[in-house]
This record gives sequence, structure tokens and C-alpha cells, in this order.
Amino acid sequence: MLGKLIKHEIKATGRILFPLYLILLLLSVVNRVLTSIEVFSGPLNTIKVFMLSVYGLSVFASFVVTFIVMILRFYKNLMSDEGYLMFTIPVKPNQLINSKIIVSFMLNILSIIVVAASLFILLGTSKNIEMIKQIWDYIYINLKLSFEDKYAVLLAELIFMIILSLIQQILLIYVSIAVGHLFTGHKVLGSFAAYIAINTVGQILVTIIISILAVINGTSFEALDSIPQLLFPFSIVVSIIFCILFYLGTNYIFNRKLNLE
Repeated sequence: MLGKLIKHEIKATGRILFPLYLILLLLSVVNRVLTSIEVFSGPLNTIKVFMLSVYGLSVFASFVVTFIVMILRFYKNLMSDEGYLMFTIPVKPNQLINSKIIVSFMLNILSIIVVAASLFILLGTSKNIEMIKQIWDYIYINLKLSFEDKYAVLLAELIFMIILSLIQQILLIYVSIAVGHLFTGHKVLGSFAAYIAINTVGQILVTIIISILAVINGTSFEALDSIPQLLFPFSIVVSIIFCILFYLGTNYIFNRKLNLE
């Protein structure tokens, strides 16, 4: 059943996002052609500037619209009138949450890939590729010099930490919307307030824990924060804990405290 939910979610979100991603790729092709034309004045140059501006807005829109669609799909599909239907079909609430998380994560990653592909189409000249290669070699050499054999582990931890952070933000939005709907009125405002409150409390707790660890280890907060060997594993553990709490909180509200009125 989870597969069917995911398939339905992809279809619903794809109607909006896939055309947007396609437009972005087409704009990158058009701008690549226009930038290859050596014109510094006149109507064609104005068109080049205009199309580059449209492309920039499209890149921004790809991230923003993906984020908004992710929120609206969860809100409209589960917390509005559609929720009466969704919570009567023979699936558990956690399956509904899982389908939203999986598709939201996939779409956010897809938006990053599409933007990266469009930038490659637009800027992927041999000169730029060589410059990127030189920058990567510089970063690689410095990582190896600074952390020796641990650089590969740190890089893997960084990637894992970024993935967890994305999932954590998705779940934070979901639990905030669920908490906001516990109120009888002003549910949207309650969701915003819940997001700010949960996020603020989480940041305070992390700061307190880091400060305590700094005192125990006899080092300053700044020094502890600057050590990737300590910071990355700590951030990963914290993100996992928050993901579990946000997920369980959303699932509990859906099972025991659901309020669609």
C-alpha cells in the first residue's frame, strides 16, 4: 500500500513540479546559446540579460516551489477536508507519513539535481570544468593534509549529516502542522507558532548540550564547534534524535489527537 501512496503522491506533485523543472532545463539551453553569441549592445544583448534574469528566477522558484508544494500537499491532503478520506482508507497513519516523507525527500533531491544539471548546461565549458576540477583538487589536498586518513570518513559524515538535516526539516514542518491542528481555531497560525517554538527549543537544547560537553572536555564552545571530528558525529546523533521525536509526535497526533474540524 505504501507503494501506491507514493505513486499517487508523485503524480499529484509532478503535475506542478516536473513542468517547472523542464522549463528550467530549457531556459539553461536557451541561455547557453545566447551567451555563446558575442554581442555587447543592441536588442540581442537586452534579450540575453532578460533571459538570464528569467533563468535566475527559475532557479530560485525551483527550490521555493518545491518547498511550498511539500508543505501544501501535507496540509491539504491530510489536514484539510481531504483528510477525512485519507484517514478512512485502509492504511495506517504512519504509512501516510512515510509516503509524504519519501516523496518530499525525493523532490528536494531532484530539485538540487535539476538545478545542478541546468548550471552544467549553462556554464559547462571546458574552461569552467577545468576550474572546478582545480578547486576540487585543492579541497581534496587540504582535507587530506588536515585529517590524513580520516578525510573520507569526515566527507561521508558530512553527506549523511546533510541528508539527515533535510529529513529533519521535513519532519519538523510535519509535526508543526500536526500540532497546529490541535487548536480549535487559527490552525495555520498555530502551525507557524508551533514551528517557531519547536525549532527554538531544539536550538536551545543543542546549545546547552554543546556547552556542557565543552565544559566537561575542558575546551571553549568555539573550539569544540570548530572540530569536525566531534561536531559531525554529534550533529548526526542530534538529527537522528530529532527525526525520531518529530516522527513519533506526528504519528501520535494522527493516531490519538487528530482534529480535522
